[in-house]
Amino acid sequence: MLSPTRQGRALDLCLVAILLASSACGAGAPAAPLAAPEPTPMPVDPSVARRAKSKPGSRPAAFTPARKPAPSPAPTRMDSTALERAVTKEHAHWPLAVALARRSGNPDIAEAAAAALVHEAERMRLSPSLLGAVLLIENTPLDPTAVSSQGAIGLMQVMPVHRGNYGCSPDLVQVETNICHGASILKHMVRRTKSMPLALKRYNGCVRSRNTPRCHRYPGRVLRTASRLRHEILLIAADSGLGYEEALASIPRKRNGSPRPQLAMGADSVGTGSSPSTISCASFLGCLRHRWTLKYQLR
Repeated sequence: MLSPTRQGRALDLCLVAILLASSACGAGAPAAPLAAPEPTPMPVDPSVARRAKSKPGSRPAAFTPARKPAPSPAPTRMDSTALERAVTKEHAHWPLAVALARRSGNPDIAEAAAAALVHEAERMRLSPSLLGAVLLIENTPLDPTAVSSQGAIGLMQVMPVHRGNYGCSPDLVQVETNICHGASILKHMVRRTKSMPLALKRYNGCVRSRNTPRCHRYPGRVLRTASRLRHEILLIAADSGLGYEEALASIPRKRNGSPRPQLAMGADSVGTGSSPSTISCASFLGCLRHRWTLKYQLR
């Protein structure tokens, strides 16, 4: 049995143990601090998420503007054929006459030829510059009495076999009649071939490249000449201070260095007068061919 002193110490130790146990496990323990509410995540754009997940070394995508600038309007192209038609309607045949006189050096025939070309172009629905180009290629000096080595006659070098056809007068030496034949033949070829280059080849007799050497170049020559002639017509008409009659009178006439051989025709001449007419020939063979054609084919 323990002594009273030891019993007192044991009682004190029990009380201390009870106090410690009650402070550790009792209701007096401090409450944990309240946690702040977590923010609600916003919806993420998939493209932004993909860019966020890209590697650090990858190149960023190119910047694309929201609106592209409006394209500048294309320049308006003028139809030179329509301009030529308007100029011809306003100034008649005078600009073409000046252009033909400048190129041929023959203003006396240029005026009559230009008037006939404009008339036939309107009747055949062709360009005056196109008919004028054919005339310049076929007969640059504008010699109405010229005869080729193949027997073609006049300004547009019409073969005698076409004489009096297409409702034209049979006199191929006359300026208006010759141009009437030439324009009608070209229009007939256009309707037949449905192509201007092919029609020009047929006009030149280039069917199988046998009649005329290098005749495949003929359409290109005519079309280039027509373009330049049309440009010249527009420039002449644009000069408001130009007097057409004065311009024709001021153009110097070209001089022929040597006279061409002349052939005196008899009663079967193509001239309209009663007296025999004189026709200039490009060659002696052309004169013989022309005389044979008139004598045997056209009776």
